[in-house]
Amino acid sequence: MLRFLQLPERFVVLQEFRTQHSTTIEKEIARIWDAERQVSGVRLFNGPLFSVEQVSADTVTGYFIEYRTYLAQLRRPELFSELRVQPLAVTGLLQNREGFFFGLRNPGLAQQQDCWELIPAGGIDASTLTSDRQVQPHEQLLGELEEEVGLKRAEVGSPRLVCFSEDLDLHVFELVWELETTLDTKTVKAAHAAIEHPEHAEIRCVSWQDLQEFLADDRRAIVSGNRDLLNHIARDKRWMQRVN
Repeated sequence: MLRFLQLPERFVVLQEFRTQHSTTIEKEIARIWDAERQVSGVRLFNGPLFSVEQVSADTVTGYFIEYRTYLAQLRRPELFSELRVQPLAVTGLLQNREGFFFGLRNPGLAQQQDCWELIPAGGIDASTLTSDRQVQPHEQLLGELEEEVGLKRAEVGSPRLVCFSEDLDLHVFELVWELETTLDTKTVKAAHAAIEHPEHAEIRCVSWQDLQEFLADDRRAIVSGNRDLLNHIARDKRWMQRVN
């Protein structure tokens, strides 16, 4: 279930890492990580991940935590009371004149394998951290665009923040940005096909007219929250005027 929040303006990092867990919890994190490495191997990377601590009227504050801590919470949700990981994610509503783009997540990924999701999408790492200890989510989004879709920032318009939500079940906060490109679907798919190690097995452009049918097909797994997100946006008359 999603809760929609006021759009924030600042994203402040309180400290580098928050790691004050008991020895028992640390051992469990390490056990889960080692087990996942046995399955995923070198594709699993224990990088920093921004976790939300507090949301005020216009500011999001948080910490960088290790990805393995979040993975432990994913595998054992009951650990949330101890770990309190609440990732801040970025998602793009990438669209051209033909429709929205979705990607099918590869089966070897650590979470939500074989699910369709809006692209690009990802967590916030330390790559956009500034000297005044803020992160720049729109820069993260543009980095994900090139990494996941194969498009450079010059091939899309300026990102426009349209939504900020909290997944109350998964404890994930999400910033959603509108991304528009003048490229046709064939060109976007060719850019994705050129990625050496793609995160998505395939990408698909879905027209606005076909979107409800795409989302309603029970045979098609959709990443958690994407349905609620698109339904929320569809109720926005200003958005409807833009896409029709």
